[in-house]
Amino acid sequence: MMKPSDGAGKKLASLGSFYFFRHCKFLNSIVFVLERYYSVKKALILTGFNPDACTGGIETFTKTLISLIELSDIKTEMICASDFSNTYSLYREFIGKVYASGRSLLPFSSDSYEFVLSNGYYGGGYFPKKLKTFTVFHSTHAGYADALRRLVPLSAYLEIRYIIGELLEQSSASGAKIIAVSNRVRSELRNYYGIEDVELIPNPVDAGFFLRIHDKEELRKKYAIPKNRKVGLFVGRWEISKGRDIAERLMKELNDMFWVIVTSTGGETDPPEGENITTLSGLNRTQMREIYGLSDFMLFPSRYEGFGLAAAEAMASGLPVIGASVGFLEEVYLNTPFSTMSIPIGLPDKNEIIAKIKDSIHKLFSDEHFYEEISEKGRDIIANNYDITVWQERMKNILCLN
Repeated sequence: MMKPSDGAGKKLASLGSFYFFRHCKFLNSIVFVLERYYSVKKALILTGFNPDACTGGIETFTKTLISLIELSDIKTEMICASDFSNTYSLYREFIGKVYASGRSLLPFSSDSYEFVLSNGYYGGGYFPKKLKTFTVFHSTHAGYADALRRLVPLSAYLEIRYIIGELLEQSSASGAKIIAVSNRVRSELRNYYGIEDVELIPNPVDAGFFLRIHDKEELRKKYAIPKNRKVGLFVGRWEISKGRDIAERLMKELNDMFWVIVTSTGGETDPPEGENITTLSGLNRTQMREIYGLSDFMLFPSRYEGFGLAAAEAMASGLPVIGASVGFLEEVYLNTPFSTMSIPIGLPDKNEIIAKIKDSIHKLFSDEHFYEEISEKGRDIIANNYDITVWQERMKNILCLN
């Protein structure tokens, strides 16, 4: 059998390559046309952590947002800062991850996504913005820093206030449509950063899911909670910003009560242990509904909140909340009868704070009519002002969802 010469072989190879690449180019053109014709609409969310792996208010918000967007046949993609490396070698590892995740958007053209939505400072590395962008401020780190100024080292205060606040949050806001989750956050955006054009859309609470449960006995049996003791509930990261120092002292002094601590991702240290304390973590929303249902009141001594989702879910469940005047509670506690449930968390004397909490607890359990009034009116406030259906309509309008 004759073999082609080396020269003939090269010619055949070149000819084959020509037709191969021409064929591929033709197929690529078809694919391009089909993609343009049957284009899949996409939205991108910039956030800190995967909501399927971490728990917290922003993660709950992100899950709810994804569900809303995908109802409009828009595919949602997510960029999480925690998945990135500190490629710019910034002095703080996680700040470097946040910056790198934002810079990863720069190659995208203006038509790559319908829009980008950033959760607060997690969009701090995305500039200049080519894509239509929304930034949702769940808090401001300038406000957070000032709330903790007496409780943290100066270096920590300066980092929170100026690096995360003035630098990353202002960068995330630049060129974006701004949404605040509470009047307090909107006020802070104006006072700290000079941002005036801010849409107010409070965070959603599913008042149809979080309902008051009157039969506590079965739930307490399920979670091994004593059925004949008053039960106080604490929900949040176990850290100083959430008032863990106040909660821990109260749990020691009121040891005739039983306490349930539900921790979210993060925290500075482990919660205390004791005969009258049980600690849970990583609960799903069904389990949280059950925990609200088996408790008698929530203790919410947080020193700073942008909104305060756990407190809102508790109120939707008919649970009285003894808490600091932060987030949406700032407005709630202006009104009767809720003002008696407000904790003066800013007082320098912790004895006064503890005394006020004890007075509020006594008021709840010594006056059955008052307890019922707080429970019913609290649920009404959430159902009428913060229900998920209200949030869905407002978010659909601002995001231009069909």
